[in-house]
Amino acid sequence: MTRNSYTSMMGELSASERVFTTAQAERLGIPRNVIAKACEAGRLVRIVHGAYRMAGVPASQLDDLAALWKLTDPSKMTHERMRTGTWDGIAVAGSTAASILGIGDFHLSPYRILSPRRINSRNAESRFGVRDVSRDDVSFVEGVPVTKIERTLVDLVLDGEDPSLVENALADARTKGFDRGRLERLAAETKASAKERKTMERIFNKEA
Repeated sequence: MTRNSYTSMMGELSASERVFTTAQAERLGIPRNVIAKACEAGRLVRIVHGAYRMAGVPASQLDDLAALWKLTDPSKMTHERMRTGTWDGIAVAGSTAASILGIGDFHLSPYRILSPRRINSRNAESRFGVRDVSRDDVSFVEGVPVTKIERTLVDLVLDGEDPSLVENALADARTKGFDRGRLERLAAETKASAKERKTMERIFNKEA
């Protein structure tokens, strides 16, 4: 296959995935050495080891996060992981989700990601945690699963964030609109310590 053919294939992959992994490219028949040469030639931008975007695609503040999430299951395409029936439970949550959603005063990184199983990462900017996340509790932002406002507020408490910051996030959530009933159900159903439950009751009931 010619270089132009591989470049065209990478362009199509980039159009659907934006940030794509080596494993995704290999599924389409693009060899690793072609990816390496494309990086050397400046046609690809290496975001982290094993994840890239086309050089002509504008950078996004979520590129590193997208790469980190995709590398948790590198061969799967985003549309495959989005389906309810194949949802793997790995989602951006807590302070990172709050930053993306624009609630409270939280930084995008270190990247907080939850999974139903333990994930080890060498990425210094990642903070993985083990916690179940329902597909109903996430929405996709630039191809990345982010917990919705209600679930994000609960996770902020479970992650031990400063209660005053959670209160500020809740105040911002009110201006954006959220489902109070869903927040109350999530808070009641989540596994939490007595201290965490007391904190949720104090913060969430204050705004009732």
